[in-house]
Amino acid sequence: MFQFLVSRPVRVALVAVAALLALTLVSSGALAAPACKAVSGKFTLQAVNDPGCMSPVGLCATGEYQGSIKAISSFVGSAFLASADTPTTGVVFATGDNTIQTDKGDIYTKDAITLRTTGEGAFAEVDTVVGGTGEYAGASGVLTATGMFLNGSGAGVYSGQVCSQ
Repeated sequence: MFQFLVSRPVRVALVAVAALLALTLVSSGALAAPACKAVSGKFTLQAVNDPGCMSPVGLCATGEYQGSIKAISSFVGSAFLASADTPTTGVVFATGDNTIQTDKGDIYTKDAITLRTTGEGAFAEVDTVVGGTGEYAGASGVLTATGMFLNGSGAGVYSGQVCSQ
């Protein structure tokens, strides 16, 4: 019924405008989508035992990243928790904030870590990227890491993706 009320040139113009609007919306959405980059490599850790540690639980560390991310890092623990199974497993949980300082800007993460306090100090963690500076302003993504941490120092491997605007 609509086609009989509107002339053919007007219908063609309406279709063209609708197509142009759709293309504009699609292309602007593609430009706004974050660009994600897969990352992986190795890192080292060293506990920080000085009065400058601002952690409420006394847990700070520095590190060095190699691989896709070349950086130094500063970790400040926010919680250190034992579970009902810790006496049997030796596993504790820690959370905290990490700043990964690259030459292109900083990457901020919120870290959730499981650490075995016995044996070789095996650990695993999930680090949620929550922002950054410079090239990493507004960054998102996730990193995972595994390794060993014993007597205040350790090493491991990381992988994941960092997405930036």
